[in-house]
Amino acid sequence: MNSLPCEDKGTTFYKELQLLSGLDKRDKRGKRHDLEIVLLGFTLAILSKRDGNLSSIHRHMKNRYVETCRFIGILPFHVISRSQLPLVLSSVNVAVLESHIFKFYGIKLSETEKKWFSGDGKELCGSIEAGDKRGEAVVQLVAHETRKVLNETFYNGKKESEKPAMRDLIVSSGVCGQKISLDALHFSPETLQLIHQAGGIYLVGLKGNQKELLADMEKASHYLPCSYQHQTIDKGHGRIDTRNYQSFDIGKEYIDKRWANRGLRTLIKVNRWRQDLKSGKESSEIAFYMTNSVSNSETKEKELFEAVRKHWSVEVTNHIRDVTLNEDDFRTKKTIVLRLLPL
Repeated sequence: MNSLPCEDKGTTFYKELQLLSGLDKRDKRGKRHDLEIVLLGFTLAILSKRDGNLSSIHRHMKNRYVETCRFIGILPFHVISRSQLPLVLSSVNVAVLESHIFKFYGIKLSETEKKWFSGDGKELCGSIEAGDKRGEAVVQLVAHETRKVLNETFYNGKKESEKPAMRDLIVSSGVCGQKISLDALHFSPETLQLIHQAGGIYLVGLKGNQKELLADMEKASHYLPCSYQHQTIDKGHGRIDTRNYQSFDIGKEYIDKRWANRGLRTLIKVNRWRQDLKSGKESSEIAFYMTNSVSNSETKEKELFEAVRKHWSVEVTNHIRDVTLNEDDFRTKKTIVLRLLPL
């Protein structure tokens, strides 16, 4: 490639990028990289059809860094590293950047271009030593559509927690701005803020670990008008599962200040009935989920309802590990060995 993409606009884009207010959400302390040059390289990579793969975007930024600096008339410094790139991007005001890119190049970073990933953790039972209650655990990000593992990390349950491990995995994998489904354990202000401020979409289970919020949302589901409703009926494995999905706009509901700036906007209620065809026994349960996605179209709501179902792609992966690979039967006195085992 002999010239930079859209180079007739590149210099003006960079100059006006420097004048944008509210773009950089980083603390003023410890800034090592000029955000404007990072975002210019990032945007040029997207214009070069590298969108959707952060490693590919970074390679383009690195390979064209010197040329880009020369083009806009600045001296090259140190190009940002692959590991630092998602951390810097997570501190960008996505709405401001998106508006600027659209102004110059007509490109809008819409939600429809983002992909769904499930995040979940699993304790490796075989690593729990005698007398202990916890052992080694794995945390994974799995693509909804392909059920392929995007990335994973390990932590020791005796010393560490799954929640910070999940946040670190989301950042290091560069999916802060994507669509992420999580179970109720990760319904925490820190995790929701991480995804929301990066321009991503989260779908998180709401259970008893957030008792007050759960009680409020249970009440709200009785008096708020239902925005959208959808029902599915599945027959297989000797049973019939009927699920009724409802969504509610909670934008005007009072929510405790600890959830401020987390973007909580839509409540999803799932009523599930199961009938065992052999025994005739019936069971039912109600589950709640919350998301920062705005409930404004039937298409978007059906996507959220489908994401609730596909979140269990992580559980399918865990089932394979337990049943096919007999992972829970594995025994070792040296738990560090588990970190070296391939999946």
